[in-house]
Amino acid sequence: MQEGSIVEVNYTGKVVASNEVFDTTVEKKAVDAGIFSKNAKYQPVTVIVGENELLKGLDDELKGMKIGETKNVALNPTEAFGERNPKLVRVLPLREFQKQKMNPVPGLIIEVDGRQGRIQTVSGGRVRIDFNHPLAGKDVEYELELKGEVKGAKDQVNALFDKYFGMLPETEKKMKIDGKTVEIALDAKHTAEIAPLKKRFSDLVTKNVKGIETVRFVEEFREEKKAKKEAKAEKKEAKAEKKEAETEKKSK
Repeated sequence: MQEGSIVEVNYTGKVVASNEVFDTTVEKKAVDAGIFSKNAKYQPVTVIVGENELLKGLDDELKGMKIGETKNVALNPTEAFGERNPKLVRVLPLREFQKQKMNPVPGLIIEVDGRQGRIQTVSGGRVRIDFNHPLAGKDVEYELELKGEVKGAKDQVNALFDKYFGMLPETEKKMKIDGKTVEIALDAKHTAEIAPLKKRFSDLVTKNVKGIETVRFVEEFREEKKAKKEAKAEKKEAKAEKKEAETEKKSK
């Protein structure tokens, strides 16, 4: 693969010392490892080679891989989630949590000053919080599979659109390609939450999709009742399709 290639990859990451799987894009492996989440999407992810959308060591490895190839990639802490930093462990007074009517317990993930941390201990009126990444200081290993390459401007833009805006309801987003321009219309209520994604998506598309020079975002202000009606119809249609698929599966 060359830098700028848009590819689909599967990966499974585990801690070397414990053999514990902490992340995967493969549903069966998530189930087997006991980390399955019904809210997660288990499918190959779209990655642009050279854009560091994965850990750098994995991104570098992709450059030497071929379609259909699987590799095991070992990463030390520096290459993965960093070394542990003692300065990122803080102790706060318990009363600060009580003022906010919070009950701090070991293991709880909290946010302080815009940073996420895990409570380690609660003792003597003090709360010890670790702001290091949970995998900091650990050697990890990834099974990396290059499933395929996305080619053609339309398919590439669609793949990146699904990656960056796939979490939004289908009835609240639209995308079209008009010549050298990609136009995306989004329900205005999502403006704040997707603000950081708009520039990232635009930069990646104009840099890596041949023939696309401009990305335009349009805010749509829609009548609430109509939006709810469309969302309900979409949910009903999806349920019917699922039932039809299950019926067809049973008949085989």
